[in-house]
Amino acid sequence: MLEKMLLQSAKKYSDKTAIVYEERRISYQDLYDQVNSLSQGLNSLGVSQGDCVTILLPNCPEFVISFYAITKLNAIVLPLNHLFKQEEIKYYINDSQTQVIITDQKRAEICRQILSKLERKIELVTIDESVASATYFYDFIEANERKIQDIKSSFEGEAIYQYSSGSTGRPKRVCRTQENLYHEAQNFTATANVNSSDNILCLVPLYHAHGLGNCLLAAISNGATLVILEQSLQNGIPVEVPFVFKLLRVLELITTEKITILPAVPYIFKTLADAPAQVEADVSSLRLVFSAGNFLSKETFERFLQRFNLPIRQLYGCTEAGSIAINLDAEPTKTYNSVGMPMANVEIKILDAQDNELPINVTGEVVIKSKTLTRGYHNLPELNQQAFKDNMFFTGDLGKKDSCGRLYITGRKKILIDTGGRKVDPIEIEDVLIANPKIKEAVVVGVKGSFAGEIIKAVLVTEQQSNCAENEISAYCKERLAEFKIPKIIEFRNEIPKSPLGKILRKELV
Repeated sequence: MLEKMLLQSAKKYSDKTAIVYEERRISYQDLYDQVNSLSQGLNSLGVSQGDCVTILLPNCPEFVISFYAITKLNAIVLPLNHLFKQEEIKYYINDSQTQVIITDQKRAEICRQILSKLERKIELVTIDESVASATYFYDFIEANERKIQDIKSSFEGEAIYQYSSGSTGRPKRVCRTQENLYHEAQNFTATANVNSSDNILCLVPLYHAHGLGNCLLAAISNGATLVILEQSLQNGIPVEVPFVFKLLRVLELITTEKITILPAVPYIFKTLADAPAQVEADVSSLRLVFSAGNFLSKETFERFLQRFNLPIRQLYGCTEAGSIAINLDAEPTKTYNSVGMPMANVEIKILDAQDNELPINVTGEVVIKSKTLTRGYHNLPELNQQAFKDNMFFTGDLGKKDSCGRLYITGRKKILIDTGGRKVDPIEIEDVLIANPKIKEAVVVGVKGSFAGEIIKAVLVTEQQSNCAENEISAYCKERLAEFKIPKIIEFRNEIPKSPLGKILRKELV
């Protein structure tokens, strides 16, 4: 189904620009050709229907090409955060039974170290030339044939593995099908009226459901142009820098590429709203600006509106189903804190603990029904019985509806920490900390940051007679966790506050 969407765009908008990245402009014809060539190359490495291929890349055209090449083979994409450390990558490729990893030079050595410790063979493909013990991505592309072929069948099966974290602790594998992703693209298109005249600026990670659905799928399925913010370089080497250092480039892209749709997260919008008054930017081309991933504060909404005369719409979604609702009110200043109405073809209910539907303005659990919804978590039957019932997904989020049917998210049963727009599972970090022989107990919480989002704080109780310093804990975490997961505040206590029933009182640690 995904190849059919790409084929339709390639036929209808052959010479139109599909992807913009730095100075590169890739037409829909070129995109289709490169996808076709890479799929043949991956097939020569043994990839076929049902096999898993990992994409370990920052946002770049090769990510998009890889995604469609893998799904063209009816294989399964595993998009991973390119900031993950060795132990994290190893866990995911083992859990998914990955057969091929597509990565870049910066991460190739980590991948080689992982592969050397595994008993099974995994092929390594890199988008950079001259990487030892790896196949060069563009060796496949150079065998390009400019030929568009009709597709006789439309595969609807497994397409992507993503991992959803929550209060249950370890990451849960979510499998969504090509049919799920097809309907997500269709729903968003129908709701937001995405079309070939749109230029979508991608600032959020493509490995995340927000970037995948609302940038990649939304653009390519409609013949729109996907403008990807390039990586920051230092002495010619890609580096990760805070978004504030990308601010001027983002405003430049909005102006020069005449961006019409800007999906982002509250952290990004706060940074844009705080742009110095002397920084000028023509944002008149923007018609839709929306935020997802976390609550949008009133302060950020108002500051952005004042700075750019544009309201930020809130979008609500999840890994299990993609985009669910969006606020497209004519007067969003009155309902800025609402995530709006359900997407086209999505049903939302508010249920109580007995699964009874609640009246308007009464808070309960948000439950959704949609053709975009996964069938459940891999190998977690007990959890699936709780979360997936009667073809509906019990999100674990608390919310209510108003008299017009708008959805308001009022709280979460989950305990994820939002740090710079990235969701972090505190229990995952606690598992790493408690494995340190000097640590007896560990609790991780999010505390409000001075700039935006939350800061990760670890509260530790050490073993008796153990000398343990903050820098020692930081170094320990750096070896085992991605940079954004490392606690920035480390506090030592004699004991962890608990209720009479032994439940950890996390709020007392914030």
